[in-house]
Amino acid sequence: MSSARTAQPEAAGASSIRAATQWLQRRIVLRRRMTKLALLLLILAGVWAGVSGVLGVLVLIVGAFALTVVLYPFLVGDLEVTPLSDHLRAQWPDELFVRLSQGVTHYQLAGPENGPRVVLVVGFASPYFIWDHQFQALASAGFRVLRYDNFGRGLSDRPNVVYNDDLFDTQLLELLDALHWNGPVDLVGLSMGGATVARFVDRHPERARRYVMIAPAGLPQRLRPRQHLLRIPGVGEWLMKIFGDENILQALPAEVGNDAEKVRRAIDEYVNQMQYQGYKRALLSTWRHNPLAVLLPVFERLGSQPRLGLLLWGTKDTIVPFEQHVRLQAAIPAIRFHAIEGGTHPVNYHMPEAVNPILIDFLSR
Repeated sequence: MSSARTAQPEAAGASSIRAATQWLQRRIVLRRRMTKLALLLLILAGVWAGVSGVLGVLVLIVGAFALTVVLYPFLVGDLEVTPLSDHLRAQWPDELFVRLSQGVTHYQLAGPENGPRVVLVVGFASPYFIWDHQFQALASAGFRVLRYDNFGRGLSDRPNVVYNDDLFDTQLLELLDALHWNGPVDLVGLSMGGATVARFVDRHPERARRYVMIAPAGLPQRLRPRQHLLRIPGVGEWLMKIFGDENILQALPAEVGNDAEKVRRAIDEYVNQMQYQGYKRALLSTWRHNPLAVLLPVFERLGSQPRLGLLLWGTKDTIVPFEQHVRLQAAIPAIRFHAIEGGTHPVNYHMPEAVNPILIDFLSR
């Protein structure tokens, strides 16, 4: 269990959740008030049309636009207030960090040093807490387990670079080299982490033994209009500034299930990472530059290898739809597949009691 949270009183335990909840409530109230004011201005524009003509209407419309688009991001505030620095990390002596070519990576190890080596790779937005239940279970089963925060997430650096597949692949490769894990390892990836694992096995087959993908990204799926807008320069930055923190936190309860303690833990960890500058910038760059719908050729190449693979998917996944497993199995015919009935997207966190026996049995063979 990470101790970094308890080293920061403002981001720890119930105070984190309370502060985040109050902050969200203030944003929602402010948005409603500004929306009402903007509508009032537009109504006045209609009334003024009969008095001042087109010019008066345009003035009010521009005013409403400036209020809702230009001023709003400055009024709602932002959770990202703290630079993540070496000075700050020095306050967390129990945490493990290593400097790689693109910045500092936060990681954790557990289990016997001579045990089979397993790497847990996180997804798009989460820090490594999402592996809490597998991290300890695998260590107790005799594995040497490594989990780490992707660049831009958790307590790892947020370098001002393009967040693409090469960045995440290089981070994993350099981390293994820095820890002197030079032989083949087992790799387990969730969501975007599944895509990272697939690419890593494809690019560095000599460094991988077996692989596990949990609801992996990598195949085309229908996107929401806002997701398309995020790719537009300027528009994406504005949307992330206004809606980013709020949408991420509000989506967590539905994603992690209805267990109150798991929801509390997830909100706590997300609030913790979201206070450090560069988090939303990293997410936006990842969305724009890390192609997550074009991995079919990679999956097909994995399917031509004799290497053993395991695929797990929650049937209630609304992030990467459960039905995607059909196409992935067609690309990798020999992969072992388990549907986790009722599981959400991070099914490993939502239903570890169903996932862990399958995972440990597969990696133990």
